[in-house]
Amino acid sequence: MGDRRGFTLLEVLVSLAILSVTLLLAYQVLSGAIAAEDRSERWTVASFLGETLVRESTAVWPETGESEGKFAPPMEAYSWKRSIVPAVHPDAREVHVVVTWSAGGREERVTLAGVAVK
Repeated sequence: MGDRRGFTLLEVLVSLAILSVTLLLAYQVLSGAIAAEDRSERWTVASFLGETLVRESTAVWPETGESEGKFAPPMEAYSWKRSIVPAVHPDAREVHVVVTWSAGGREERVTLAGVAVK
C-alpha cells in the first residue's frame, strides 16, 4: 500500500461531525440574533408609541385621572394606560404612560413618564 491517495472513512466521518457541530452552533446563533432583533423592534415601537402619548399629554394642561385604550391599526397589538397625577409643585402634573403587548405568551411593558407645566 505504498502510494495511497484520498481520505480514510474515519477521517471523513470526523470531518462531517465537526462540520455538523459547527453548522448547528451557527444556526443557534443566527436564530437567537433574529429573535433579539424582533424583540428589539417591538420595544422600539412601544417606546415610540408611549413617547407620543406623553408628548400629547404634556403639550397642554392635562386633567388628573387615569385612562386606557388600544392604539389604532396597524398598532392594535399594543395597549396603553395613562395616569395623570398632581406633582409636588401646584403648577405641574406628572404623566405616567405604560405600553403593554404580548410576545411569546407573556406580557411585556414599557413605562414612560413626563411632567406637564402651566
